[in-house]
Amino acid sequence: MAEETLTEPVSERRASFSRTPRWLRGIGFFCLLFLLSIMGAGLSVTLFGSQTYRWRAFEVRLSIHPAFRGETRLVFTPLGEVRAATHQTPLAFNIGLQNVSLDGLKKLLLKTPPKEEMEAELHAQMRRIIVQFSLRLMLIGALGGLIAPLFLRAKRARFWVLSPLFGGAFVVAIFVLTLKTFDGQAFNSPQYTGSLQQADWVIKLVREAFNKANTLSDRLRHIAGDINRLYGRINTLESVRPDEDAIQILHISDIHNNPAAVDFVLELAERFQVKMVIDTGDLTDFGSPLETRLTSGLAQLKVPYLFVAGNHDSFETVDAVRRDLRGMTLQDQPVTVEGLRFLGIPDPSSLRHGPGSVDTSPEGIEAARTQLQTLFDQTKPPPHIVCVHNPRIASALMGKARLILCGHMHRVSLEEGQGTVLCNAGTTGAAGLRYLDRVEGVPLTAAILTISRSTPPRLLAIDIVALSGDFNEYTITRRTFNIPLAEDQPMLNLPAPRGALYTRKGADW
Repeated sequence: MAEETLTEPVSERRASFSRTPRWLRGIGFFCLLFLLSIMGAGLSVTLFGSQTYRWRAFEVRLSIHPAFRGETRLVFTPLGEVRAATHQTPLAFNIGLQNVSLDGLKKLLLKTPPKEEMEAELHAQMRRIIVQFSLRLMLIGALGGLIAPLFLRAKRARFWVLSPLFGGAFVVAIFVLTLKTFDGQAFNSPQYTGSLQQADWVIKLVREAFNKANTLSDRLRHIAGDINRLYGRINTLESVRPDEDAIQILHISDIHNNPAAVDFVLELAERFQVKMVIDTGDLTDFGSPLETRLTSGLAQLKVPYLFVAGNHDSFETVDAVRRDLRGMTLQDQPVTVEGLRFLGIPDPSSLRHGPGSVDTSPEGIEAARTQLQTLFDQTKPPPHIVCVHNPRIASALMGKARLILCGHMHRVSLEEGQGTVLCNAGTTGAAGLRYLDRVEGVPLTAAILTISRSTPPRLLAIDIVALSGDFNEYTITRRTFNIPLAEDQPMLNLPAPRGALYTRKGADW
């Protein structure tokens, strides 16, 4: 009796289903097959639809997934993302920068094609990518549609034909509708997440990059070939000709990921035959491991490379300098190179792993200033040259240290006070991408120090090499000194020219 009670409802349901008109059952099965086919297509596209594409120096990964609103997301791992509501279908397009080829980026910056050619090439590449991506998604959607007959255990061949057609057609329809409703103007009012939220200059970068990249690359091609002639003319003046035992040191700072600065540094080091390169920080913008690849060409330097971390750098930056650039880092301990003693400490904001806050607090500056003063007083014999990123950290050593090298301000300067020379190399990388923020640009600068290897060593001259912010001229300005780099020696400051000795404008002298 119990068995009959249990099986009777099942039998009744089967009988009721069998009494349903066949055409209605067919429609129901057809609708279920369609629904499962498009669900399988959507799932497959989400899981397997990602694809990587390359254009010049950039490697970009595209993917899509369901979303509550149609939007496009530009992902800059690990810095954050920019997003905008660009279309009406419930899909999110993810466009992520996966990798940047150092060699390709150098070629793009130093040999940038005309703006119109670049735009035409980019548009053609985008059309090819859209066609390839859509075909790939259609195929994946068709294969995903086969989930339906598998789930329903369909035996008829027409169901195995219809389900991939449903899946592929659904993906194509959604993709076409997305493209038809796509509005790129939505990025005029984007949303930022991550650390890019503070970087409003990204918008200006997108708008102005093509125009100023052309001009910058043109000027860099000219400056390298003429530096030797400029310097040769300067050295014809007896009053500033260094003695035979002098060495020259290249002081750079604030490259901020600019690969064009790498060739500039290599050219300066070769032309001036420097004995070492001193970098006072901000090699990167965010301190991420990916960024250090953009300036890995500095490993080609044939002379020692000394580095003190800036507020935009990190532990990863310091590790990359040691590992990839074979450089020495100034961190709380004196370093001796070419008979000269160097002392420096990193910016407090660089004492972090990867991207993070680059705003050093007043308390951090004060703590670093006290630490550096203590180290200077404890170092015996005293250092000849002190290196910091932020000049405020070394302010307590004015009148104690004879020569201080720094950066951070993005403005080249030479100051004398209380028996101390403070040399700020400005920004050798034109502040990286920040030079696009200003109509007049940011000068690309470096300093060449001439030091006599007498006992004690003496600072003889500092040459400031500057490419103007509007890229229309560059200058070499020499300042002469006769300063012993040891505190127990009397100082003698010779009269010095303070203007530009020679200036190149345009293509002619």
